[in-house]
Amino acid sequence: MKNVLIIGGGLAGCTASSAGIHCCIVEQSRDIGGKVRGYGCKSDLKCNNCGLCAVGSLWDDIRADANVRMLCSASVIDLSQADGEFDVLIQTESGKIEEHFTEIIVAAGFQDAAQAAGAGYDSSDFPRVCTGNALELLLKERSIDSLFPEQPDSIAFIMCYGSRTLKERAAYCSQVCCAYSTRAAKVMKQYYPGTEVVFFYMDLQAVNPGNYAEELAARGIRFERCRPAEISFEGNYPVVAYEDAEGKKQTRFDYLFLNTGIHPDIAGNTALADLTGLKVERSGFLGYVSEPLETGVYLAGCSRFPMGILDTIASARNTAAMLINREERDNNRENEGGRVQ
Repeated sequence: MKNVLIIGGGLAGCTASSAGIHCCIVEQSRDIGGKVRGYGCKSDLKCNNCGLCAVGSLWDDIRADANVRMLCSASVIDLSQADGEFDVLIQTESGKIEEHFTEIIVAAGFQDAAQAAGAGYDSSDFPRVCTGNALELLLKERSIDSLFPEQPDSIAFIMCYGSRTLKERAAYCSQVCCAYSTRAAKVMKQYYPGTEVVFFYMDLQAVNPGNYAEELAARGIRFERCRPAEISFEGNYPVVAYEDAEGKKQTRFDYLFLNTGIHPDIAGNTALADLTGLKVERSGFLGYVSEPLETGVYLAGCSRFPMGILDTIASARNTAAMLINREERDNNRENEGGRVQ
């Protein structure tokens, strides 16, 4: 019987484990679910297709699945391969254990928000500045009639904060920032129609079908195409310095949201690459050296590159399907060998 090690119990790891494979999830946190458990629904008067509903009852389903073992507060510390199987040493809360697995799925996700770009603003010293992680929590914990303690007069979003910049070693698009921030802005305009909402942006992804920018503008959301030069403060109030067609400006806002993206856990990925024979790409994400159908080591979700919720689910399902196909291929080879004999 196949016995698959899944490194990471977030959305990708749990989705892969739900494919009916006999597996063990090794998760560093105290529970499965990963970062998605801190995300908030972004529906206003209607669903805005953020993908969170697609998660459904996944966490409860995994706990009830007899094919799935879970080792939380645990990590893989050593790994070797012999005779087509993996001998894996796992550190748990109660000590080290050794397990044997036939395949491995690496679904370790991306860097913790506390270490990502802009994380220094997620503190009581900056009560009116939020990164993407804090924005998600704000949406998750909103009441039926309010988001903020008081109705704000003005809100600003700085897009691509920490993405598409060599300084943060993230010269790529994080794929998710345009989607979660503009959906959040729609929610804010639903709660506070009279509030000024401004986006400072470089490019805007087409999140929904049709003219998405026109849809947002129709809601009174304004766009300034520039990268702000500086963030300063008047008391607790953030002040954004930027330049438009009229020249240099400084504008104070009641709240400022920094659209932090997806950053690879370079140290963690390097350690995983050393253990599993994967490689660390120039971006810091993981990649294949050889085909996974030959090595038995697979990637799923944001360990490989930035993905939103729906793409992560699709990636994990595809990975599970590849693994199942490998099992069928191996079985066919065994049967053919038996017929030759």
